[in-house]
Order: sequence, then C-alpha cells, then structure tokens
Amino acid sequence: MADTSLAKPLPAITDLTRPFWAGAKNGKLMLQKCQRCANFDFHPKPWCIECGSRELAWTEAKPFGTVYSYTVSRSVAMNFSGWQAELPVLMCLIDLDDGARMYGQVTHCKPEELQIGMRVEAHFEAISEEAGIPKFRPSQQAAPEARPA
Repeated sequence: MADTSLAKPLPAITDLTRPFWAGAKNGKLMLQKCQRCANFDFHPKPWCIECGSRELAWTEAKPFGTVYSYTVSRSVAMNFSGWQAELPVLMCLIDLDDGARMYGQVTHCKPEELQIGMRVEAHFEAISEEAGIPKFRPSQQAAPEARPA
C-alpha cells in the first residue's frame, strides 16, 4: 500500500504489476499469458505457474467470468474510511473465461442476489493518475461452451 493517509489504500505499483494497473486505467483487463503453454494467470509473476516458462506476454483477457466463491464484508476494511460508502462489499473469486482465477469486487448487485455460478463482467474504476482497478457486475452473457477434452 502506497499511501495510508488516503481514504482507501493504493497498490504499490512495480515494474512487474504496472501493465495490469495501467490496462485497468485504460478499460482493459490485462493478464500475463504464457507464450509456451498459453496459460493465463493472475496475479503477475515472473514465470508461468503451469510450465515454469518466463516467456510471458501481457495480453488483453476477455472481461467475462463466473463467480467461483464469495464473501460479504459488512464492516470497514483495515480502518480505511473510504470503504464505508461501499458497504456491504462483495468480494469474489472469479473464474475468468480465459482460464485465470482472480479476486475482485462485485458491484451493482445486492448481497442476497450474489451466488456461486453467477456470470459477471468487468468494468473499470480509475484509482490514481496511473492506475485503475477492475471490478465486476452481473452479466447477461452466457458462459462459453466447454471445449472437448
């Protein structure tokens, strides 16, 4: 966290994570994609978690996914008052259509309507001069067809 005097913490942006944050600032869900095995992954790492390759390219991922799991927070996180206006906060693990699993906040949804298996789509919020953050909201887009094994 970069500045704790703010109402919400900001991420510490590094050379490794900058493409993710800058992509979100520009309305794009940017993830690392392995050039050897084609695995998408979140969060940024210097090597592929599937094959160990260091041949990773920042690639725009499809902004759709399915809620894998979730929790509802009804209290202010880490004593940062900026969260108060967003309560309750719906935090999810989301299985993206491109294969990565990432965590994210779901907005535009009542806690009682959120459910495992719900389709969601990314939208983006600027959080600083150089960064945005992806958030998710319910989507009407159907899940992609399962590929034959």
